Amino acid sequence: MKIAEEVYSVTRLTQAIRRLVEDGLPPLWVEGEISNYVLHRSGHRYFTMKDSGAQLSCMMWRTRTAPGFELTDGLRVRSFGRVTVWEQGGRYQLDVQSVLPVGIGPLQAAFEELKRKLAAEGLFDLNRKRSLPGFPRAIGIATSPTGAAIRDLVWGFSTRYPPAELYLIPVSVQGEGAAEEIAVAIEAFNRLGMVDLIVVGRGGGSLEDLWAFNEERLVRAVAESGVPVVSAVGHEIDITLCDLAADLRAPTPTAASSLVVPDRQELKASLAERASAIYRALERTVSTWRERISSISGSYGIRQVVGRIAGERMQLDEMARRLEAAIIRTVAESGRRLEAIRLQLSALSPDQVLDRGFCVATRMDGVVVKSGDDIAVGGKLDLRFKHGGALAAVEEVRSDGS
Repeated sequence: MKIAEEVYSVTRLTQAIRRLVEDGLPPLWVEGEISNYVLHRSGHRYFTMKDSGAQLSCMMWRTRTAPGFELTDGLRVRSFGRVTVWEQGGRYQLDVQSVLPVGIGPLQAAFEELKRKLAAEGLFDLNRKRSLPGFPRAIGIATSPTGAAIRDLVWGFSTRYPPAELYLIPVSVQGEGAAEEIAVAIEAFNRLGMVDLIVVGRGGGSLEDLWAFNEERLVRAVAESGVPVVSAVGHEIDITLCDLAADLRAPTPTAASSLVVPDRQELKASLAERASAIYRALERTVSTWRERISSISGSYGIRQVVGRIAGERMQLDEMARRLEAAIIRTVAESGRRLEAIRLQLSALSPDQVLDRGFCVATRMDGVVVKSGDDIAVGGKLDLRFKHGGALAAVEEVRSDGS
């Protein structure tokens, strides 16, 4: 027997096996019967899958999406996951990511596989979902123009909240090309910027009927929409990938309006109640301050202040009377002084001199004649009397004393 030159330790060999298994096998589906199923208190699930020829240890961490049915011993299932090697125990096992009961059909299997893929990308994460506007100005609807869904949506929105404007982009909601039409409608609403939220949906149906809302093209359009999207597809028991990607899932088209817009009657009642509460609060505030003011106004300190104000007011009145009398005396005295000045000025007025028979003589150049030296024989004088005047010729000039 030929002996290999290189000797492996158990750990090294197990690690090599692990690399071969985990790197060599892609994620896959395994079908078998469940046995030894245990739901641990930690939330992890442990079970064995077996068939007539072998058995496989399986584990499903609590962070995985829980199956939509109860796992029990003897149930035949298909498990999707990756084969891993547990080095310490020296055995391989299946790290299960999702489980389907056998007989579920190709559509459901495709649904679960796409759901797993998109969930891994985070398209369904709750932290991606946005709050809807409380009072939407305009609502975009992408659905069939002839189905029951559009009637339910229009009736619900117009009844509950008439101010909202509704815009419809008619699309197919079933069959080949429907997912593409709905996705294009969502992108059009985003591009136009005319709505505050988008509602996509249709009435109930089979998995085949609703399949357009499970196609990757549409689900990605919903997740990437800049405008919040509400998914109102089928009946309450129908769950689509569009529902999971949307910012809000309405169980039915009829229920969408109650989740998206407020009810005008409830708004009126709420406003009336708030107005009444505000009025009552104001009444209580006014009453409280009225009592405080009444209490303060009757206190000793306020009475002292009021008395002092009354005394100060009387002093002001007395000062006003004194000031008024002083002003009257000053005005009278000033009047008398002005009259005396007027009389003095009147006595000095040339008009008074003219009244006594004198006249004012001026030369022709306008100079007032004050002495004989101001004129010459042959000159002319302008004489002004009390009434009228005369033009005179100088025949003789006399000096003082002659």
